[in-house]
Amino acid sequence: MKDLFAPPAAVVGGSVVTFASGLPASHREDIYMSTAFAQRATRLALADGLSEDWFGYYCRQLKHLGWDVPKPQTFLPSGIAPMGTEAVQRISASLGDAFSLPMSRALAKLERNLSALELFETASLGADVGYFQMIPCVMNGAHKVDMGIYHRQFKIQRNVSRFLFIENESPEYQGIEQMARITFNTLHYADFREKVKQSVISQSLKYLQDLDI
Repeated sequence: MKDLFAPPAAVVGGSVVTFASGLPASHREDIYMSTAFAQRATRLALADGLSEDWFGYYCRQLKHLGWDVPKPQTFLPSGIAPMGTEAVQRISASLGDAFSLPMSRALAKLERNLSALELFETASLGADVGYFQMIPCVMNGAHKVDMGIYHRQFKIQRNVSRFLFIENESPEYQGIEQMARITFNTLHYADFREKVKQSVISQSLKYLQDLDI
């Protein structure tokens, strides 16, 4: 993989990552790679019984890579609208249109892209629980990116393979939403870049898919 993986939006396993205009391709790839790296480490830790807190462990992985991750806010989802719609509404209310509009466009593409949607929902679902993230990114200076991480966790009340755009009959119960606004310093991340990229390329590349927005 010699070319940069730097589309304006992509599915990264159980995450959708978007970028407002103006972010350099190198910054976009750094965020895709570190997101894939942290997600894979978290899945392995939960599978091995090292943690039961998906989002907490995930955030700690990002901190190890130089991301500034404050304590997230926690909300109870209304369960009225589809999960994708609720995610965009939460991002808009917490962070504003600069973050929510690119995510809204990406989800509109995702709903029509069956292979990307299958990748996202398959990666998000376990035996009786689901986890996913929405990560909109906005440039803040030459070497900093402001990012929202919206995390949704839910238990599944019936066997499902689809959940993000389901209306009327939600498959979830005991859901929880968490939001954190974080800062990604690309200069600090330089110490980790090659290690993270090589790990993702060798083990996790199948979890990346361009949404072509």
